[in-house]
Amino acid sequence: MNEKQQISDREYAASMARKYLSGQISKYQIIDNFPDYEKDVKIRLLYKQIMDKPKRSWFFGVSKEKYEKYITDTYEIIEDLETDKLRFKTMKTLFKQLWLQSNICSEPIENMGFQIFEVSKMTYNSKKEILRYLNLLIDKNYIIRISEEPLLYEFTETGKKIETDSEIEEIIKNVAQLP
Repeated sequence: MNEKQQISDREYAASMARKYLSGQISKYQIIDNFPDYEKDVKIRLLYKQIMDKPKRSWFFGVSKEKYEKYITDTYEIIEDLETDKLRFKTMKTLFKQLWLQSNICSEPIENMGFQIFEVSKMTYNSKKEILRYLNLLIDKNYIIRISEEPLLYEFTETGKKIETDSEIEEIIKNVAQLP
């Protein structure tokens, strides 16, 4: 699947899900017209979310809080499919994984490919997308490559100072403001 087709399928799936959640189309219509979800993890995640929609009823149904969480999670997946923005959760997961791998910034980061793969599995993003986040950390001088053979990275002094979620969020905000 080429990149343009993948983007088109993601946007179509998100559009169909929005129509389904707003009541414009039925569950059967979305199932019949849903794009191929086997090749794209995010579309598969949205499909699974649609198939597992909790049933609301006043007596034996799902609680209001659970249903609201379902709707929030579903719209988060839809938004992720529609936009190509950097996500805080993904950056936080990558940062924590690298932080743990470096033994709280005291050792070099080994096995970067494995770390990218693990973050990819945890966040349902492709390895290519995780590389965007890693390259951002390298470009902004939070992480540097210290060795080619073996391939090793380490946190810079600025990277070592990042400890809170708000500081991680600032990294993403600063990128959003760039032209």
